[in-house]
Amino acid sequence: FAAMADDEVEQVAEDVEDLDLGMDKKKKKSKKKKEDDEDGDAPSGSRDPTELGPNDLFPYADILQRVYDAITENNPELMGGKKFTMVPPQVAREGSKKTVFVNFKDMCKRMHRTMEHVMSYFNAELGVACSLDPEGKLTFKGRFTPKQIESVVRKYMLAYVQCQMCKSFDSDLSKDSVTRLTFLECKRCGARKSVSNVEKGFHATNRADRKAAKAQ
Repeated sequence: FAAMADDEVEQVAEDVEDLDLGMDKKKKKSKKKKEDDEDGDAPSGSRDPTELGPNDLFPYADILQRVYDAITENNPELMGGKKFTMVPPQVAREGSKKTVFVNFKDMCKRMHRTMEHVMSYFNAELGVACSLDPEGKLTFKGRFTPKQIESVVRKYMLAYVQCQMCKSFDSDLSKDSVTRLTFLECKRCGARKSVSNVEKGFHATNRADRKAAKAQ
């Protein structure tokens, strides 16, 4: 019986050793598989686009990065443009029947537009006579609030300053000597668009107008 007991103990020990060896083999196999995965090809998302097949999808993040790089390389000014900030109009009263746009000159300078062109737009929009003094202040006949003046400035900027393509306010107005058309040229994206002339606004009747009317 003692001999049989020893044989059984040895058999159990062998079974345990076989079990341990099986586990080690399994671990080594899984580790080897992991190393093969790491040494293998990279995921399809980071592959070169020339290696993709007709049914493969190019990752959106890579497409976006390629577009960003192309814009940065070909049009660097589009990526570093400064945001245009409009200064609120400073409005004051002159007597009881006149309104003065105090920082009118500075506003026109920021928009890169002549004071005469902006004044003609105010004349047409407000329907009142405007006058420009030597200091660059614009005077209107009538009472107007800063909000009304700011609204006219915004409308002017949308019509004669802002580029409709890239929405930039960095632009110039130029007049074609042949066609007599006025063009809005964007300095940022290069877009060019014709704009309508400022419609004739309010004109106060003066002595010359009355004489011309009588002569007819």
